[in-house]
Amino acid sequence: MGWPSNYPDPEDNDRRFTETSSQAPPPQTGIIKDFKVGFTLAVRNILSFGLAMLGILLVSLVLLVVILLVVVVPVLITLGLPFLIWLLESIVAGFSETSGLALVLLVLFLVLPLLAPFFIALGALFGMAREIVESDGTQAESAFSWYGKRGLSLLGGGLLHALITLAPIIFAFLSISYPVWNPPTDAELEILIPLIIIWIVLVNGMLSLTFPGIIDGLSAVRAAGRSIRLTCQFPGRVLGAWFIIVLIVGVPLLPVFNELAFLWRPLMPAVFLEPYRPLAILALVFIVIPAVSIVLTRIYMILAAKVDATYTHGGGD
Repeated sequence: MGWPSNYPDPEDNDRRFTETSSQAPPPQTGIIKDFKVGFTLAVRNILSFGLAMLGILLVSLVLLVVILLVVVVPVLITLGLPFLIWLLESIVAGFSETSGLALVLLVLFLVLPLLAPFFIALGALFGMAREIVESDGTQAESAFSWYGKRGLSLLGGGLLHALITLAPIIFAFLSISYPVWNPPTDAELEILIPLIIIWIVLVNGMLSLTFPGIIDGLSAVRAAGRSIRLTCQFPGRVLGAWFIIVLIVGVPLLPVFNELAFLWRPLMPAVFLEPYRPLAILALVFIVIPAVSIVLTRIYMILAAKVDATYTHGGGD
């Protein structure tokens, strides 16, 4: 794999410029250039991304209905609707009012297979991002080509992300309640929730280059492993960009976080952000998410090529 043709590493550019000019301007940090390029190309290709996201969403919903039919119908025929209703009521009844977060986590874990179409859809956006970074542009229909090219690997990458993120959290809640289910108290949740937030942000930051790796041709496991290695080698570049992404995505969702913050005072009064929520959601879907996929793809391509070049010139295997 080579360097991105149109957007080489800014640090490398600065180094070459310094060598050829005694009046070099102050170097531009890699992260700043990553986001500048990402949002510029996202806006420039907003039509292609918009049409692709609408089409991908429709396909994902159709696949979701198919999965539901394949999973739910046999269960209904075998066990019957009354049993399913009883099972659901038993699960919900086992949680107190203060354990809503635990219920959400358990539900997410149980419905994880139903999220499969959306994992593939998210990965397809990274395929478009790869094309944009390499050639400045893409077509809406190219997103669907990635379903056939890397669909199973993208599904595996999404499930791997979710399992690594949720499994330790579910295990922590089950450990607290062992041997008989006893929902966490407010005091325990006040300790657990900050740790959960740190875990989710950090782990997904370490795995943030998984989808670009899958698009690059790696399997889900190898892509996740390479994402972790690149993060350990270049923590400032990868985690720095990821923390910025968390802030950019998190600000429009602050009203939602306020509604879930049942243990603390709201982060920000919802009245301040409520009028802008529809606009923020549109910007998030059609600009921010495409820009984020471009930013992470660009970072992956630069860092992976830098590591490959180091091994090649250094004689490593």
